[in-house]
Amino acid sequence: MDNEKKNVIISMSGVVTSVKSEKTVTVEVERTFQHPVYKKIVRKKKKYLAHDNENKCRLGDVVNMKLVRPLSKNKNWLITEIISSKPGEDGVEK
Repeated sequence: MDNEKKNVIISMSGVVTSVKSEKTVTVEVERTFQHPVYKKIVRKKKKYLAHDNENKCRLGDVVNMKLVRPLSKNKNWLITEIISSKPGEDGVEK
């Protein structure tokens, strides 16, 4: 067996739910799967902290993010692109 490391890029897309922190956004990712026993389609949501270096993300944006080295205690994701944004939003939560 070769002792080569494989570079696997893990990425996800989700919706920005909070932009209160400086250079940090909260992204909610939803996944669906079939329950192993009851065979019902189940939706699970999980929130991740992601690094937004230029503060471009606004509330409600759909973004792509990738896994990187730990940037802080809870922040391991980096925003790679904004897929779509809501027009008319100024990015401030009420």
